[in-house]
Amino acid sequence: MEKQVIEYAGVPVGISVPEGNRVKFIAVKFPVIELDGGIYGSVAELQRAIRTHMKNSGEGLYGSFAGARSASAAAAKAFNAA
Repeated sequence: MEKQVIEYAGVPVGISVPEGNRVKFIAVKFPVIELDGGIYGSVAELQRAIRTHMKNSGEGLYGSFAGARSASAAAAKAFNAA
């Protein structure tokens, strides 16, 4: 097992780091910060946890910037690059 970028809806939200025979999640986006440091049996289990968390949080990936999702592609790219 090696380090891996974890994405949600095509946006990197963190990385998985081997922790014995499991994986530890390091969050890099605020909407998934509550999952930071969590230990999961596999990357698939981590991805399910992220999907469930995002579905239950009621917020989009951009949190209070939900309007950015409906913005033009160029504006969205500029936001992601920042």
